[in-house]
Amino acid sequence: MDGHKLNKKELVPIIALLVFIAVVLILCAVSAGRDADARENTAAWQEEAESQEGSAQEETGPEGNGTEGTAAEETEAKEDSTQEGNAAVMEVKKTIELEEDPAETGTQAEAESVAPVLEREPESAAVSANGVSQNDAKPVVKKTNLEMLAEMMDYWSKGNVEAVEDLSRLSHYKAMSASLEGPSYFYYYGDRNADGKPEGTGIAVYGENQYYYGQWMNGVRQGEGTWLKMYDYSDRDTKADRARISHSYTGSWQNDLPNGEGHEQYVIDPEKAEAGSRYLQNAMGNFTNGLYDGKMYLMTQDASGNVQEWYGNAAEGVFETFEGRDSEGRVPICQDAKNPDSHLWIRPLDNMNLGITEVREQATAQKDE
Repeated sequence: MDGHKLNKKELVPIIALLVFIAVVLILCAVSAGRDADARENTAAWQEEAESQEGSAQEETGPEGNGTEGTAAEETEAKEDSTQEGNAAVMEVKKTIELEEDPAETGTQAEAESVAPVLEREPESAAVSANGVSQNDAKPVVKKTNLEMLAEMMDYWSKGNVEAVEDLSRLSHYKAMSASLEGPSYFYYYGDRNADGKPEGTGIAVYGENQYYYGQWMNGVRQGEGTWLKMYDYSDRDTKADRARISHSYTGSWQNDLPNGEGHEQYVIDPEKAEAGSRYLQNAMGNFTNGLYDGKMYLMTQDASGNVQEWYGNAAEGVFETFEGRDSEGRVPICQDAKNPDSHLWIRPLDNMNLGITEVREQATAQKDE
């Protein structure tokens, strides 16, 4: 037994080796535990990420994630908002300024300039210089010539001549008429034939505050219609006879002139008439090319407002005269309807071309151009 007993010095290396092995085993065990924890954490993270991704897909749908869907919706909303804003501006512009081109609306009834051949209305004249109303000093909404003529035609077709006269006194209607070079030019609204010329029923505005509403044929006034002139006096015109308010003719037309039965009328303001003056108020009977022709019925009005009725016979603008001559060289032409011995007197040189002078001058100017 003593022979097999180990020496203490011999045990030291063995013990050191065992300790070393134990330390190595402990370190391996610790390292293995850390790896397992890391794998478990990684798996947990992956499961959590997959769970969140699945929830996001359910919320945003199959087309993309929540961020992309929100951005797309915001972009579409902005585009829709921009388009709606532009449409609102266009609508307001059309509603307030009313500058749309009549040709774009598809209507055949357009305002055109005629001199005397039909020409399209220039763009510069499409909208009259409206400005401020002389009646109430309030801004006036701009209207095209087409819209103004359509408005006036509506009243005229219903027989509301008073409304027509009121419209003609407005500043923008005056501006529309003033934009024409003279009484032989006009803007037209109404029916047309295959060649585009006025034919049927229509309305026209001429220079110098003149209007016509009625029937047309091949570009000229023909049939039944009414011509109207509104007198407009400026403060600088000191020589004008301000007693005349308006002048009109209603009746038959042919070849752009009064031909046939008709009624000429002046509206007179007696308060502005000169003392001792007498004015023609009405002339009814037959007209030939705008001249009195046949038996005529006349009415006159003096500065005091007194009205007298007369009968006379005319031939192409010249009245038959009765015997006699007064101290001023005037001759009697018409008899008083109530007293045949009383006559209407006129100077011989004035007894010619009697009729609707302004319409005749208008038609003559058209033929000369």
